[in-house]
Amino acid sequence: MLKAKNIIYGFCKYINPPKNKYLISLYRSEDLNIIAVFPTSQRRAGVATPKHGRNIRDNKVISYVFDAGHPIGKKFNSDEDFAFPLQTTIPFDYCFREGDQENLLKTFDEPKVVGVLSDKEYIDLIYAFYISPLTPQKYKPVFDKILQDFFANSDKVK
Repeated sequence: MLKAKNIIYGFCKYINPPKNKYLISLYRSEDLNIIAVFPTSQRRAGVATPKHGRNIRDNKVISYVFDAGHPIGKKFNSDEDFAFPLQTTIPFDYCFREGDQENLLKTFDEPKVVGVLSDKEYIDLIYAFYISPLTPQKYKPVFDKILQDFFANSDKVK
């Protein structure tokens, strides 16, 4: 369920107060260790006028924004476009969640995969995390590997 690019939605008991929440899976290792992020519909882009994609303040990437209604991939098991219903932000200063798949999914009631990021959106997001000074250093080698693997195989991905 939590493979890279999957967008999960469910009632999240991990946050306070508990509520319905999205989770985007960025990476899953062979032993099912997950790196994921919680986006928010709160105004947390950190810039006066947020735009879709990387948002920059003082020449540093500080967040990633998905515009409401902007297709960012496909609905799960469908050819229909997936878009967040509200402007949705990943603020790089607090969004990360990691652990094994089973424990991460236990923080949700009835989680389901609702969408899958397109390759372009996924790589743009991973690159934003990679270059941002707010991304914890322990994740940078993982993001570097994702980028290297993607671009080494980019002639196969069209």
